[in-house]
Amino acid sequence: MKFVSRAAVLLGAFLLVLAALSKFYMYDRLAVAPANTQTTSISATAPGDDAEYLDIAAGLKISNGPLQSTRIVEGNVKASEQASDDLGRDIDVWDTYSCTAPPTFDCSGGGVPLSATNSRVAFDAHTGEAVEWDGTRQETNGETEDGFTFEGQFFKFPFNTEKKTYQFWDGTLGKATDAEYVGEDSIDGLKVYNFEQKIDPVMTGTIDVPASLVGQDGDGNVTADRYYSNVRTFSVEPTTGVIIVGGEDQDGYLELDGQRVLTTTAAKLVYTDENTQDTVDEYKPKAQLLGIVNTGLPIGGAIVGIVLIGLGLALGRRKGEPAQHA
Repeated sequence: MKFVSRAAVLLGAFLLVLAALSKFYMYDRLAVAPANTQTTSISATAPGDDAEYLDIAAGLKISNGPLQSTRIVEGNVKASEQASDDLGRDIDVWDTYSCTAPPTFDCSGGGVPLSATNSRVAFDAHTGEAVEWDGTRQETNGETEDGFTFEGQFFKFPFNTEKKTYQFWDGTLGKATDAEYVGEDSIDGLKVYNFEQKIDPVMTGTIDVPASLVGQDGDGNVTADRYYSNVRTFSVEPTTGVIIVGGEDQDGYLELDGQRVLTTTAAKLVYTDENTQDTVDEYKPKAQLLGIVNTGLPIGGAIVGIVLIGLGLALGRRKGEPAQHA
């Protein structure tokens, strides 16, 4: 009995220590975005749901048809180590190339897509929030700006995403805007939090276009105001903060004298089913593991540990009681 008592106390103490380590040590080392990531995500118009867009490369031509957006992300390990040393915390630096074009276009073939950006982004490896660092870069339309300042969530949401509003980056505006929590859902048995980033129409610049293109008389060009609006949706696995499904409904147009005269972009893009399934398959087990380390082990280990210690002490006291005789 004495051996059983001591074993119960020791095992209970071990489980309490394991619970504490799991919560305050193991989780912090697991809940970190990898510096060496390599991913490709694809968003596209739904079959039969064509987009309308102004093809500048084709000579300012209005086109209708399917569109596809390809995003390639590659972690830069060396830059991540340098940024972490410079800023004194866990920082990831990821290079990302985004290319939007018809599905038949090869984004890696050297042609001119409808739009493309090439960015180097530094962000907190735990929260997913972009940070200022000298090594960042933004390249758009052939123009590169070193030390570019990004802000808000860029690639993902924080580990342990909450049901609240976050700031999420918008490349067209060059700043982060509100992404509001709008509800909870499930995708293939995986719990997700849904967020919506609504950007009301805003003037982003001007463009010279042929007068005939916008219904004006004359053979020359006119200067029109460019407007942009968007509604982005994110379905986020809350434990990892990974975006399982992302989409956007973009509306761009030109104005002359305050009147809308031409649609430049009307496109609704969403992650393809294959892309979504691959993401679910990858992150469902990761979310389960993090959930066990952050909640299951700490709570379960603490409860069982306390019970075992109490049982062991009770057995020890019982062993020391005097024998009873009839």
